[in-house]
Amino acid sequence: MGDTRLIHRILTDDRVEKWRARCFWVNAPTALLALASFLLFHGEVFPQRWESFIALFQALCLIVLIGETVGVFVLARNLKEGWRQAPGDTLALLVGALMGLVLFVISPWGAAYLDESTTFTAFAYLTQAGLLSFVMVRLLRLLSFVTRLVQSPLHVFLGSFAGLILVGSGLLMLPGAHAPGQEVSFLDALFTATSATCVTGLTVVDTGTVWTRFGQLVIITLVQMGGLGIMTFAAFFGLAFGRGMGVKGAAAVGEVMNLDLIGRVGRVTVWILGTTMVCEGLGVFLLYGHWVDAAGNALPVGEQLYYSMFHSISAFCNAGFSLYSDSMVRYVGHWPVVLSLSWLVIMGGLGFTAIMEVTTFRFWAHPWARRVTFIKRKVKGQPIPRLSLQSKIILYMTVILLAVGTVGMLVFEWNYTLKSLDWDDKLAAALFQSMAARTAGFNSVDTPSTSTATQFWTILLMIVGGSPGSVAGGIKTTTFFVMILSVAATFSGRPTEAFRRRIPESLIRKSLVMLVLAMVFICTATLALCVTEAEHMAGEHYGFEHVLFEAASAFCTVGLSSGVSSELTPAGRIIIIACMYIGRIGPLTLVLAIGRKAQRRFEYPEENIMIG
Repeated sequence: MGDTRLIHRILTDDRVEKWRARCFWVNAPTALLALASFLLFHGEVFPQRWESFIALFQALCLIVLIGETVGVFVLARNLKEGWRQAPGDTLALLVGALMGLVLFVISPWGAAYLDESTTFTAFAYLTQAGLLSFVMVRLLRLLSFVTRLVQSPLHVFLGSFAGLILVGSGLLMLPGAHAPGQEVSFLDALFTATSATCVTGLTVVDTGTVWTRFGQLVIITLVQMGGLGIMTFAAFFGLAFGRGMGVKGAAAVGEVMNLDLIGRVGRVTVWILGTTMVCEGLGVFLLYGHWVDAAGNALPVGEQLYYSMFHSISAFCNAGFSLYSDSMVRYVGHWPVVLSLSWLVIMGGLGFTAIMEVTTFRFWAHPWARRVTFIKRKVKGQPIPRLSLQSKIILYMTVILLAVGTVGMLVFEWNYTLKSLDWDDKLAAALFQSMAARTAGFNSVDTPSTSTATQFWTILLMIVGGSPGSVAGGIKTTTFFVMILSVAATFSGRPTEAFRRRIPESLIRKSLVMLVLAMVFICTATLALCVTEAEHMAGEHYGFEHVLFEAASAFCTVGLSSGVSSELTPAGRIIIIACMYIGRIGPLTLVLAIGRKAQRRFEYPEENIMIG
């Protein structure tokens, strides 16, 4: 019986693969045309009178895309096997059918809760939502297919980020992306798209007033896709379609994310998307109801939901984009917003492997828990759980850096921006700034008004950044920990050890390379900005410390600004754009992608030299 089922499954997989191969060359252009019609219409390129024709065209595209899923179920010959072959498409179909049924029930032909005009509008939105779901699945499958054809998937990662930035720039240039009367140049759009894709948060125009709702949705979509990484999406959907990534693809994704994914890419990618949806959804719930307008009045229900969604995604992805021109200054002492955003930023910066290990950690089997007689009998014979060395370092460093950063902010800003605040507001502001300096990009105090000591302290925190495998930037907490540990070990004359584990020498060298490359890039960018912004610096619009702050913030993808981003020359903006791109993909990843690994047949003998 088991052999028969296995043979049946193999034959079914073969039939489905052949069917998908035939549909691929039809669905790919259909998905691209449907997505283009959607974006161009909402970008106000097409006149409003074309709405009915575009809606009909999109409905036809949706039918074509659904045809593949129907064919899969026909070839699978039973519902269970069809679900296994196309879980994503099936789920989208079920949700769409359920929402369509609900819409019919409340329409004029049912309970008549909605009028005819509202019903047709809701149906159009439902069609577009379903179309986007199917289009994204096809495009991500296309990316996974391209990844297999390219010799180095790492090059696909670099190119996909560059392509996403260019596409985002084009969308932000559409007439419907910016408010009437607002002049936006291509360089402004490129800067914003790069900042969003690289989850940085630096802006040259005000996000809440210059960009329309369509433009803001483009920005937050770029933030979401850039934060998680295109190849992570491709890995997940490739696995969902039963294709997997293979050893080559898993190694590429793992190298990009600083993770060992061989043999467990499925588990990790599911955890990545699952954690993202849960955290961002909980963030929307926690932030809902706290948003106010310029006069301090609570926003309407729809705006509350939109603001919560936008800032929840921005915070979890450590992007720092805000719909307020002053970021979060108006919420400086508002603990619900401070704690909610801080929690989202910290979760996004921990790294998905650390979250996965902590969430699945069996606390009841820990030796401390075994001291209880009842628990000891239940867990007898079970292995003692343990966290990996990486997760321990991440958790310890996150707490230490957050505490040290908060104390530093309190000390350096006590008589400056925190002077007029109450004690609890000072603590909230210092905690928020300490969290934000680790690649979040939000600010609850006016950053340009902070002291020079605070700005230098912030630069140090920005360089450290978040943790590996996360959406955060910087050299990473583990790199900083290993470097500090290796220095201490050199002075003590002992091996580099932590938590009863020895750190490999190769890891120490890699950490040193990461630190040196980061400092080289930041110093080079600062020097270049000193040249391009010499006129402004001579006029004392801003000084060297502001230029250094901006370069470090861009390279470490933080998003905090000393107030000079909008005043930069075109050349200066291009330098910052390069910093954000290189900082997001990682200097080591860039070197590995473009460098050649030469094979040497011999090695030279060693010889000591004096140093110091």
